[in-house]
Amino acid sequence: MNILMVSIDYPPTIGGITAHVYELSQALKNIGCKVSVATKLLDKTQKRHEVSEGIDIYRFDLKYVGFTYGYQINQFIKRLIQNEKFDIIHIHGMRPLEFYNIKGIPMVYTNHTSGYLKRIKKGGYRIPLLKRLFDKPQLFLAPSEELLEVPFKVKAKKVFISNGVISSRFSRDEEKRTAIRNQLGIDENTKLAIVTRRMVWKNGVKYLALATQYIQNKDLKLLFIGNGEEYDEIKNILEQNFKDRYFLLGSKQHHEIVEYYSAADLSILPSLMEATSISGLEAMAASLPLVGTTVGGIPVIIKDGVNGYLCQSANEKDLAKKIDLLLNSDIKKMGEKSKEMVDAHFDWHTIAQETLNEYKGVMNK
Repeated sequence: MNILMVSIDYPPTIGGITAHVYELSQALKNIGCKVSVATKLLDKTQKRHEVSEGIDIYRFDLKYVGFTYGYQINQFIKRLIQNEKFDIIHIHGMRPLEFYNIKGIPMVYTNHTSGYLKRIKKGGYRIPLLKRLFDKPQLFLAPSEELLEVPFKVKAKKVFISNGVISSRFSRDEEKRTAIRNQLGIDENTKLAIVTRRMVWKNGVKYLALATQYIQNKDLKLLFIGNGEEYDEIKNILEQNFKDRYFLLGSKQHHEIVEYYSAADLSILPSLMEATSISGLEAMAASLPLVGTTVGGIPVIIKDGVNGYLCQSANEKDLAKKIDLLLNSDIKKMGEKSKEMVDAHFDWHTIAQETLNEYKGVMNK
Protein backbone atom coordinates (compact mmCIF):
# COMPACT_ATOMS: atom_id res chain seq x y z
CA MET A 1 0.00 0.00 0.00
CA ASN A 2 1.21 3.49 -0.90
CA ILE A 3 0.48 5.95 1.92
CA LEU A 4 0.86 9.73 2.09
CA MET A 5 1.13 11.10 5.64
CA VAL A 6 0.33 14.81 5.97
CA SER A 7 1.48 16.54 9.13
CA ILE A 8 2.87 19.97 9.97
CA ASP A 9 4.73 18.25 12.82
CA TYR A 10 7.62 15.97 11.89
CA PRO A 11 11.25 15.65 13.04
CA PRO A 12 13.25 17.66 13.87
CA THR A 13 10.32 19.36 15.61
CA ILE A 14 9.50 17.99 19.06
CA GLY A 15 6.19 16.80 20.49
CA GLY A 16 3.63 14.02 20.63
CA ILE A 17 2.27 14.42 17.10
CA THR A 18 5.80 14.50 15.70
CA ALA A 19 6.71 11.27 17.50
CA HIS A 20 3.45 9.58 16.45
CA VAL A 21 3.77 10.40 12.73
CA TYR A 22 7.45 9.46 12.62
CA GLU A 23 7.09 6.14 14.45
CA LEU A 24 3.89 5.12 12.65
CA SER A 25 5.50 5.90 9.28
CA GLN A 26 8.54 3.80 10.17
CA ALA A 27 6.43 0.92 11.45
CA LEU A 28 4.20 0.89 8.34
CA LYS A 29 7.31 0.90 6.16
CA ASN A 30 8.68 -2.05 8.15
CA ILE A 31 5.56 -4.13 7.46
CA GLY A 32 5.82 -3.56 3.71
CA CYS A 33 4.07 -0.28 2.94
CA LYS A 34 5.49 2.56 0.87
CA VAL A 35 5.26 5.72 2.96
CA SER A 36 5.71 9.37 2.03
CA VAL A 37 5.37 12.34 4.38
CA ALA A 38 4.27 15.85 3.44
CA THR A 39 5.40 18.27 6.14
CA LYS A 40 6.38 21.86 6.78
CA LEU A 41 9.65 23.34 5.57
CA LEU A 42 11.30 24.68 8.72
CA ASP A 43 14.19 26.59 7.18
CA LYS A 44 16.02 27.00 3.89
CA THR A 45 18.71 24.49 4.84
CA GLN A 46 16.18 21.67 4.48
CA LYS A 47 15.64 19.94 1.16
CA ARG A 48 12.24 20.21 -0.51
CA HIS A 49 12.41 16.47 -1.16
CA GLU A 50 14.63 13.79 0.28
CA VAL A 51 14.55 10.13 1.27
CA SER A 52 15.30 9.67 4.96
CA GLU A 53 15.28 6.24 6.65
CA GLY A 54 13.33 4.80 3.75
CA ILE A 55 10.63 7.50 3.85
CA ASP A 56 10.05 10.03 1.05
CA ILE A 57 9.78 13.44 2.69
CA TYR A 58 8.20 16.34 0.78
CA ARG A 59 8.26 19.77 2.43
CA PHE A 60 5.84 22.63 1.81
CA ASP A 61 6.55 26.27 2.61
CA LEU A 62 3.76 28.07 4.49
CA LYS A 63 3.50 31.78 3.74
CA TYR A 64 1.25 34.66 4.74
CA VAL A 65 -1.29 34.22 7.55
CA GLY A 66 -2.44 31.04 9.33
CA PHE A 67 -5.93 31.16 7.80
CA THR A 68 -4.44 30.32 4.40
CA TYR A 69 -2.27 27.41 5.57
CA GLY A 70 -4.92 24.79 4.91
CA TYR A 71 -5.35 26.06 1.35
CA GLN A 72 -1.59 26.01 0.73
CA ILE A 73 -1.28 22.46 2.08
CA ASN A 74 -4.21 21.30 -0.05
CA GLN A 75 -2.60 22.74 -3.18
CA PHE A 76 0.69 21.06 -2.30
CA ILE A 77 -0.99 17.66 -1.94
CA LYS A 78 -2.72 18.13 -5.31
CA ARG A 79 0.66 18.68 -6.96
CA LEU A 80 2.07 15.56 -5.27
CA ILE A 81 -0.73 13.29 -6.45
CA GLN A 82 -0.16 14.37 -10.05
CA ASN A 83 3.18 12.56 -9.94
CA GLU A 84 2.46 9.58 -7.69
CA LYS A 85 -0.52 7.34 -7.08
CA PHE A 86 -1.33 7.12 -3.37
CA ASP A 87 -3.80 4.57 -2.03
CA ILE A 88 -4.46 6.48 1.22
CA ILE A 89 -3.95 10.05 2.41
CA HIS A 90 -3.59 10.16 6.18
CA ILE A 91 -3.91 13.62 7.74
CA HIS A 92 -2.68 14.41 11.27
CA GLY A 93 -4.01 17.50 13.02
CA MET A 94 -6.79 19.87 12.01
CA ARG A 95 -4.93 22.49 9.98
CA PRO A 96 -4.48 20.29 6.84
CA LEU A 97 -8.22 19.49 6.92
CA GLU A 98 -9.09 23.10 6.21
CA PHE A 99 -9.79 23.63 2.49
CA TYR A 100 -9.20 19.90 1.84
CA ASN A 101 -11.20 18.92 -1.25
CA ILE A 102 -9.28 16.07 -2.90
CA LYS A 103 -11.50 13.40 -4.45
CA GLY A 104 -10.81 9.84 -5.51
CA ILE A 105 -8.36 8.88 -2.74
CA PRO A 106 -9.64 7.70 0.66
CA MET A 107 -8.69 10.18 3.40
CA VAL A 108 -7.97 9.15 6.98
CA TYR A 109 -7.81 11.68 9.79
CA THR A 110 -6.18 11.27 13.22
CA ASN A 111 -7.59 13.62 15.85
CA HIS A 112 -4.51 14.17 18.00
CA THR A 113 -4.75 17.56 19.39
CA SER A 114 -5.87 19.09 22.66
CA GLY A 115 -6.81 22.07 20.48
CA TYR A 116 -9.85 20.04 19.48
CA LEU A 117 -10.90 19.62 23.11
CA LYS A 118 -10.49 23.36 23.68
CA ARG A 119 -12.72 24.10 20.69
CA ILE A 120 -15.40 21.73 21.94
CA LYS A 121 -15.30 23.31 25.39
CA LYS A 122 -15.62 26.84 24.00
CA GLY A 123 -18.48 25.80 21.70
CA GLY A 124 -20.32 28.48 19.75
CA TYR A 125 -19.40 28.96 16.10
CA ARG A 126 -16.57 26.42 16.49
CA ILE A 127 -18.99 23.46 16.50
CA PRO A 128 -20.35 24.04 12.95
CA LEU A 129 -16.75 24.56 11.79
CA LEU A 130 -15.66 21.24 13.33
CA LYS A 131 -18.70 19.53 11.83
CA ARG A 132 -17.67 20.76 8.37
CA LEU A 133 -14.07 19.57 8.86
CA PHE A 134 -15.00 16.19 10.32
CA ASP A 135 -17.39 15.48 7.46
CA LYS A 136 -14.39 15.07 5.13
CA PRO A 137 -12.57 11.88 6.34
CA GLN A 138 -13.64 8.35 5.45
CA LEU A 139 -11.95 7.06 8.63
CA PHE A 140 -11.64 8.95 11.94
CA LEU A 141 -8.85 7.76 14.26
CA ALA A 142 -7.76 9.00 17.69
CA PRO A 143 -5.11 7.94 20.24
CA SER A 144 -7.55 8.29 23.14
CA GLU A 145 -11.26 7.57 23.63
CA GLU A 146 -11.72 11.19 24.72
CA LEU A 147 -10.63 12.42 21.29
CA LEU A 148 -13.30 10.25 19.65
CA GLU A 149 -16.07 12.00 21.56
CA VAL A 150 -17.63 14.29 18.96
CA PRO A 151 -20.83 16.22 19.90
CA PHE A 152 -22.43 15.59 16.50
CA LYS A 153 -22.80 12.76 14.04
CA VAL A 154 -19.70 11.87 12.00
CA LYS A 155 -20.21 9.74 8.88
CA ALA A 156 -16.73 8.20 9.12
CA LYS A 157 -16.00 5.10 11.16
CA LYS A 158 -14.43 6.17 14.47
CA VAL A 159 -11.63 4.00 15.89
CA PHE A 160 -9.37 4.30 18.93
CA ILE A 161 -5.81 3.24 18.10
CA SER A 162 -3.22 3.84 20.80
CA ASN A 163 0.10 5.54 20.46
CA GLY A 164 3.01 3.09 20.62
CA VAL A 165 6.66 2.71 21.46
CA ILE A 166 9.64 0.70 20.29
CA SER A 167 10.33 -0.87 23.64
CA SER A 168 13.87 -2.06 22.94
CA ARG A 169 15.09 1.53 22.44
CA PHE A 170 14.35 2.35 26.06
CA SER A 171 15.58 -0.76 27.84
CA ARG A 172 17.28 0.12 31.09
CA ASP A 173 21.03 0.77 30.82
CA GLU A 174 22.77 0.57 34.19
CA GLU A 175 26.01 2.12 32.91
CA LYS A 176 24.18 5.19 31.61
CA ARG A 177 22.17 5.32 34.84
CA THR A 178 25.34 5.51 36.92
CA ALA A 179 27.01 8.03 34.61
CA ILE A 180 24.07 10.44 34.53
CA ARG A 181 23.39 10.23 38.26
CA ASN A 182 27.07 10.90 38.95
CA GLN A 183 26.94 13.85 36.58
CA LEU A 184 23.89 15.23 38.39
CA GLY A 185 25.33 14.49 41.83
CA ILE A 186 22.62 11.99 42.77
CA ASP A 187 23.37 9.01 45.00
CA GLU A 188 21.54 5.68 44.85
CA ASN A 189 19.41 6.49 47.90
CA THR A 190 17.80 9.39 46.04
CA LYS A 191 14.63 8.68 44.09
CA LEU A 192 14.59 10.53 40.78
CA ALA A 193 11.33 11.29 38.96
CA ILE A 194 11.57 12.19 35.28
CA VAL A 195 9.11 14.62 33.68
CA THR A 196 9.47 14.81 29.89
CA ARG A 197 6.86 17.48 29.20
CA ARG A 198 6.70 20.74 27.34
CA MET A 199 5.90 23.42 29.89
CA VAL A 200 2.56 24.49 28.45
CA TRP A 201 -0.87 24.65 30.06
CA LYS A 202 -2.25 21.34 28.79
CA ASN A 203 0.66 19.31 30.22
CA GLY A 204 -0.06 20.40 33.79
CA VAL A 205 3.59 20.75 34.81
CA LYS A 206 2.68 23.81 36.88
CA TYR A 207 0.51 21.58 39.11
CA LEU A 208 3.45 19.27 39.71
CA ALA A 209 5.54 22.28 40.72
CA LEU A 210 2.77 23.33 43.12
CA ALA A 211 2.53 19.76 44.45
CA THR A 212 6.12 19.89 45.69
CA GLN A 213 5.02 21.84 48.77
CA TYR A 214 2.93 18.81 49.86
CA ILE A 215 5.30 15.93 49.00
CA GLN A 216 6.40 14.23 52.21
CA ASN A 217 9.20 12.00 50.92
CA LYS A 218 12.55 13.72 51.50
CA ASP A 219 14.52 11.44 49.15
CA LEU A 220 12.77 12.60 45.96
CA LYS A 221 14.29 14.82 43.30
CA LEU A 222 12.67 15.92 40.02
CA LEU A 223 14.25 15.99 36.56
CA PHE A 224 12.41 18.10 33.96
CA ILE A 225 13.11 17.89 30.23
CA GLY A 226 11.15 20.43 28.24
CA ASN A 227 10.60 24.11 27.66
CA GLY A 228 7.61 26.33 27.05
CA GLU A 229 5.66 29.42 27.98
CA GLU A 230 5.31 28.41 31.66
CA TYR A 231 9.03 27.70 32.18
CA ASP A 232 9.85 30.79 34.26
CA GLU A 233 6.74 30.45 36.42
CA ILE A 234 7.45 26.77 37.09
CA LYS A 235 11.07 27.50 37.92
CA ASN A 236 10.03 30.17 40.44
CA ILE A 237 7.60 27.79 42.14
CA LEU A 238 10.20 25.03 42.35
CA GLU A 239 12.80 27.41 43.71
CA GLN A 240 10.38 28.41 46.46
CA ASN A 241 9.10 24.91 47.35
CA PHE A 242 11.76 22.41 46.24
CA LYS A 243 15.06 24.26 46.26
CA ASP A 244 18.10 22.11 45.41
CA ARG A 245 15.83 19.14 44.65
CA TYR A 246 15.12 19.70 40.96
CA PHE A 247 16.90 19.83 37.60
CA LEU A 248 15.69 21.81 34.60
CA LEU A 249 17.42 20.54 31.47
CA GLY A 250 15.34 22.51 28.96
CA SER A 251 14.36 21.21 25.54
CA LYS A 252 16.20 18.24 24.02
CA GLN A 253 15.93 16.27 20.80
CA HIS A 254 14.14 12.96 21.21
CA HIS A 255 17.26 10.81 20.84
CA GLU A 256 18.94 12.84 23.60
CA ILE A 257 16.18 12.06 26.10
CA VAL A 258 16.36 8.26 25.93
CA GLU A 259 19.27 7.68 28.33
CA TYR A 260 17.70 9.85 31.03
CA TYR A 261 14.92 7.29 31.54
CA SER A 262 17.56 4.84 32.75
CA ALA A 263 18.71 7.37 35.36
CA ALA A 264 15.18 7.73 36.76
CA ASP A 265 13.13 5.68 39.22
CA LEU A 266 9.64 6.84 38.25
CA SER A 267 7.87 9.12 35.78
CA ILE A 268 5.12 11.70 36.33
CA LEU A 269 2.36 12.71 33.88
CA PRO A 270 0.47 15.66 35.45
CA SER A 271 -1.47 16.38 32.23
CA LEU A 272 -4.74 18.26 31.92
CA MET A 273 -5.25 16.83 28.42
CA GLU A 274 -3.46 13.81 26.95
CA ALA A 275 -3.75 10.95 24.50
CA THR A 276 -2.05 7.63 25.21
CA SER A 277 1.07 9.47 26.26
CA ILE A 278 4.14 8.60 24.20
CA SER A 279 6.46 9.87 26.93
CA GLY A 280 4.53 7.70 29.39
CA LEU A 281 4.97 4.65 27.16
CA GLU A 282 8.68 5.40 26.82
CA ALA A 283 9.01 5.53 30.61
CA MET A 284 7.17 2.22 30.87
CA ALA A 285 9.52 0.67 28.29
CA ALA A 286 12.38 1.75 30.58
CA SER A 287 10.74 -0.21 33.43
CA LEU A 288 9.50 2.85 35.30
CA PRO A 289 6.27 3.07 37.32
CA LEU A 290 4.16 6.20 36.81
CA VAL A 291 1.91 8.68 38.51
CA GLY A 292 -0.56 10.25 36.10
CA THR A 293 -3.87 12.03 35.91
CA THR A 294 -7.22 10.47 35.02
CA VAL A 295 -7.53 12.30 31.69
CA GLY A 296 -7.64 11.15 28.06
CA GLY A 297 -5.57 8.05 27.37
CA ILE A 298 -3.52 8.05 30.58
CA PRO A 299 -5.76 5.49 32.35
CA VAL A 300 -5.15 3.21 29.35
CA ILE A 301 -1.46 2.95 30.22
CA ILE A 302 -1.54 3.33 34.02
CA LYS A 303 -3.39 0.61 35.91
CA ASP A 304 -3.94 1.96 39.39
CA GLY A 305 -1.93 0.00 41.93
CA VAL A 306 -0.37 -2.22 39.26
CA ASN A 307 2.22 -0.11 37.41
CA GLY A 308 1.55 3.18 39.15
CA TYR A 309 -1.17 5.40 40.55
CA LEU A 310 -3.77 7.73 39.08
CA CYS A 311 -4.65 11.13 40.52
CA GLN A 312 -7.12 13.91 39.83
CA SER A 313 -6.03 16.48 37.27
CA ALA A 314 -5.29 20.07 38.36
CA ASN A 315 -5.16 18.86 41.96
CA GLU A 316 -1.69 19.38 43.43
CA LYS A 317 -2.58 17.82 46.81
CA ASP A 318 -3.83 14.58 45.26
CA LEU A 319 -0.82 14.49 42.94
CA ALA A 320 1.55 14.84 45.90
CA LYS A 321 -0.34 12.13 47.79
CA LYS A 322 -0.04 9.66 44.90
CA ILE A 323 3.66 10.43 44.41
CA ASP A 324 4.27 9.64 48.09
CA LEU A 325 2.13 6.49 47.78
CA LEU A 326 4.23 5.28 44.83
CA LEU A 327 7.48 6.02 46.65
CA ASN A 328 6.26 3.86 49.54
CA SER A 329 5.35 1.00 47.16
CA ASP A 330 7.45 -1.67 45.47
CA ILE A 331 8.79 0.54 42.67
CA LYS A 332 10.83 -2.22 41.07
CA LYS A 333 7.88 -4.60 40.80
CA MET A 334 5.61 -1.87 39.42
CA GLY A 335 8.28 -0.95 36.88
CA GLU A 336 8.45 -4.55 35.73
CA LYS A 337 4.67 -4.47 35.19
CA SER A 338 5.09 -1.33 33.06
CA LYS A 339 7.57 -3.13 30.83
CA GLU A 340 5.30 -6.17 30.51
CA MET A 341 2.33 -3.99 29.52
CA VAL A 342 4.28 -2.11 26.85
CA ASP A 343 5.65 -5.27 25.29
CA ALA A 344 2.22 -6.90 25.22
CA HIS A 345 0.00 -4.06 24.03
CA PHE A 346 1.84 -0.94 22.83
CA ASP A 347 4.49 -2.01 20.33
CA TRP A 348 4.51 0.12 17.16
CA HIS A 349 4.49 -3.00 14.99
CA THR A 350 1.11 -3.92 16.51
CA ILE A 351 -0.19 -0.35 16.17
CA ALA A 352 0.89 -0.20 12.51
CA GLN A 353 -0.86 -3.48 11.73
CA GLU A 354 -4.08 -2.24 13.36
CA THR A 355 -3.84 0.98 11.35
CA LEU A 356 -3.21 -0.89 8.10
CA ASN A 357 -6.24 -3.10 8.73
CA GLU A 358 -8.39 0.02 9.09
CA TYR A 359 -6.92 1.47 5.88
CA LYS A 360 -7.91 -1.70 4.05
CA GLY A 361 -11.44 -1.45 5.43
CA VAL A 362 -11.82 2.03 3.96
CA MET A 363 -10.39 1.00 0.58
CA ASN A 364 -12.73 -2.01 0.34
CA LYS A 365 -15.86 0.12 0.69
